[in-house]
Amino acid sequence: MNCLYFKAFSVMRTQNLNIMFYQPLLLLRRILLFFVFFILISSQIFAQSYNKTSGFKSYWHIDANGGTSVFFGDIKQNQIIPVSTNENEWRFGGGVQLGRQISPVFGLRGQGIYGQLSGTRREWNRYFESNYFEFNLNTSVSIRNIITKYRAKQIWDVYAIIGIGITNYNTEVMDLTTKQVVQQVGYGSGKSFAGRTLQSILTGGGGINIRLADNWALNLETVNRVMNSDEMDGRISGKYYDAYNYTSLGISYKFGRSEKSKKSDDYSFFNPKETDKTVKHTDFDYNKDKPVEPPKFDVPVKESPPVEKETIKQEPIEIVVVEEQHEVIETIMPEFEYRVQIRAKYGNEISIQHLSNTYNIPAWEIKENTHNGFFIYTVGSFATYEQAREKRNQLRSYNGVSDAFVVAFSNGQRLNKLP
Repeated sequence: MNCLYFKAFSVMRTQNLNIMFYQPLLLLRRILLFFVFFILISSQIFAQSYNKTSGFKSYWHIDANGGTSVFFGDIKQNQIIPVSTNENEWRFGGGVQLGRQISPVFGLRGQGIYGQLSGTRREWNRYFESNYFEFNLNTSVSIRNIITKYRAKQIWDVYAIIGIGITNYNTEVMDLTTKQVVQQVGYGSGKSFAGRTLQSILTGGGGINIRLADNWALNLETVNRVMNSDEMDGRISGKYYDAYNYTSLGISYKFGRSEKSKKSDDYSFFNPKETDKTVKHTDFDYNKDKPVEPPKFDVPVKESPPVEKETIKQEPIEIVVVEEQHEVIETIMPEFEYRVQIRAKYGNEISIQHLSNTYNIPAWEIKENTHNGFFIYTVGSFATYEQAREKRNQLRSYNGVSDAFVVAFSNGQRLNKLP
């Protein structure tokens, strides 16, 4: 009898573990595998939409956000719309986020949130209140930059969000009539800090990004959290998972763009400084301080007859003016050439000396042209694509121009695409 009881208990325990632990992990693994597959496929298909356009540079961003926090589970009056009377189900939260935009399509972000949740079930005469600390790691996928071509100063963007995280919460379940606490979850009995209950979560949702300035943007996001348990509201029923939503409005600041800045080398030999090498000579007369006396003779000196001065006829001097001849060098523009583009800016020029100092490229190697409203800056002139590609790799590896790429010119005008 004891053996049968032990076997039954083992089967029930295995089933509970399967429901509470293995099934959520299996679901999580499937979602992550699908997500990785989606990233690999989409990055290959849509890589050309941004690989050779307008010089995207990865950057960091920090966000501050706040908004509504709404629970979905057993103790809830309506399945979707929260009630606002007889114990309001609307609660609020706030958080901060640090992220890295690694391409126009993909970004990685870490987020921390503090929020509150509440739910009411009038037919059960129950309601609960909960507060939580959440930490998650998620990735954003730009829907706009997948569908359309990336633009450096685009005003808006729509993106999807998916990720994983953990939440740490305390919950009190109360009698709706007497307001007495009838049950607690966490509050010293959990395995997280300060005895809070610890649960893993899956996050998924979307957002809209609106550009305010070069480094500032406004974000509106709504993201659902699915928990690995059904006990946040204190009631375990046929539902396996509780969930909650965080809809927020935030502001973000971009910083740390990956534009390598190096100290400029000394290129003074291209423009040597003039030095004063004039040596001043001073003539010194050693006899100027000695008085000159006429010689004294004991015998009388006969005066010599006057000598007529010889008249020197000066021949007229012919002055020949030789005009300096300047050799006129005509720059012949090749009919077709490959160059390597290092920067582009819409509407405004960039100082060539600034680019020279930034990338350690002699200023005389950098050419400036205009194309579709952009000021573009290129290096080199090559007859074949292979030669230009070698120069591109050199600029990427040794000069820090991580997004340098090969472009084609015809009669001094840049072509929209390589032939």
